[in-house]
Amino acid sequence: MTDLLENEEKIKDVVMLAARILLEAGAEGTRVEDTMTYISSACGYKSSNSFVTNTVITYLLHNGTHPRIYRIQTRDTNLIRISETNRVSRHIVEGKITLDEAWDKLKYINERIDDHPLPFKAFAGGMVGLSFLYLQGGLLIDVPTAILAGGIGYFITEYLSQKIEAQFIPEFIGSFIIALLAAFGHMLVPSGELSIIIISAVMPIVPGVLITNAIQDMFGGHMLMSITKLLEALVTAFGIGAGVATVLIFL
Repeated sequence: MTDLLENEEKIKDVVMLAARILLEAGAEGTRVEDTMTYISSACGYKSSNSFVTNTVITYLLHNGTHPRIYRIQTRDTNLIRISETNRVSRHIVEGKITLDEAWDKLKYINERIDDHPLPFKAFAGGMVGLSFLYLQGGLLIDVPTAILAGGIGYFITEYLSQKIEAQFIPEFIGSFIIALLAAFGHMLVPSGELSIIIISAVMPIVPGVLITNAIQDMFGGHMLMSITKLLEALVTAFGIGAGVATVLIFL
């Protein structure tokens, strides 16, 4: 009996850690719940139940055991963690690793696999701004401004997101800085297109992944999670627009 209880607790630990990593890394609710179900079924518990929202994971292994609840504090986009956690889940289902090995691998993913360095992400943000400048038919003379505004704006947004607990403020400040840099670059080179520069430079901080996940959750029947994500994306977009509008008003 004691061994059975210990095994159940180990299953709960593995399932909850996998779900936590996925949700904190920006995975959609459908993926998280499916992963929890797959692991439980592979361990012999096909009647498990799970319910996931943006901020809470609820899990019940079976009706005769205590449920687990975990509150999600931070969320980001980290596709590496999602991919590695999915790999661990598949290996459990295929019987290639034990629960102890899965636990060690998940702990490694959670503690050791970090995102790319912030300067590298800022550089990538500048390249995203350059790409959208090209897609919108921007002028060659606007390239330096779009790269600098996109890279610096993304750097500031990500840095503030790590330091400030409040949501949407980093996006407001980041878009404000982006609009300032774009306006300053346009003043130095007035032959460019200010609107195209601003639109291109704010693209790296637009919540595109959040909107995509909300649509996927809607198709998967997770209406509550879909609505909350859409609202979060809407308010984030409002913060970005407010930051840009604040600069444009005073030009």
